[in-house]
Amino acid sequence: MTDKRLLVFTTLARTLSFGQTASIVGISQPAVSKHIAALEAEIGAALFVRYGRSVALTDKGRALIPIAKKILEGYGEIETIKQ
Repeated sequence: MTDKRLLVFTTLARTLSFGQTASIVGISQPAVSKHIAALEAEIGAALFVRYGRSVALTDKGRALIPIAKKILEGYGEIETIKQ
C-alpha cells in the first residue's frame, strides 16, 4: 500500500531528474509528469520549478518533503501488519 504520487514526488525531490525518477519508480517519464501535475493540482501550488530538462524544488515542495516522508512511513507500517 502506498500513494504513488507521494513516492514519485519524494523520489523526484531526491534525484531532481524525471528520467532517474521514472527508472527508480518503474514508470515512464510522462507518468512521472502526470503524477507530479496531479499532486500539484491537489495541493494548489507548484512543487517544482522546471528548467528545461532539470527541476528544482519550490518552497512549497521543500515544505511537503517531511510530510510526504511521514505518510509513506505510515504506509510502510501498514505493510508490517499485513505480513
